Amino acid sequence: NKSLLKLNTTHPKRAATLFIDPLCPTCKALHARLQDEGVFDNLDLSVAVFPLDNSCNWMLDRSLHPGSCVLARAVICADNRAREALDWMYSEQENLSQLGKNDEKGLRARIRDRLGAEVESCIDNKATKIKLNAVLQYAVSNHVPVSTPQVYLGDQRVCDEDTDLGLRYTLGQVAPEVLQ
Repeated sequence: NKSLLKLNTTHPKRAATLFIDPLCPTCKALHARLQDEGVFDNLDLSVAVFPLDNSCNWMLDRSLHPGSCVLARAVICADNRAREALDWMYSEQENLSQLGKNDEKGLRARIRDRLGAEVESCIDNKATKIKLNAVLQYAVSNHVPVSTPQVYLGDQRVCDEDTDLGLRYTLGQVAPEVLQ
């Protein structure tokens, strides 16, 4: 789908789609687990940036992660640097989360300092907002639950429980090639 972002990986062996929120602690843990297991670079990875923030996600009546709409649009604006942007956001998640709750100008300044003025200025572009909305529409059209993280290997959804401690076992059963 053209609304999803492709993340650069070095040895893509299996198509996978992640639904993630840059301020979701469980998403951060999944990201780290995929990297620690050596799996991340073996996935042909598409990402649906799925902020659980009602300032842009019209499926929510309240924000679970205030500020994640700004960060999600920054990931979209980072384009071919989306992986770098996500790595940074996860590494700074606690600080960015506090800024998202209390200081959007400060959050935008951090984005500008780390990812550049061109990314920060792109956040409010109409095209960026349309692209993020297309991700949300994609989720609705495909009956994707409003939660993060979610992992799909091809068309097969990995159970939430198996994205945690059971990840390595599950991958060994359904996608053993990514463990090599």
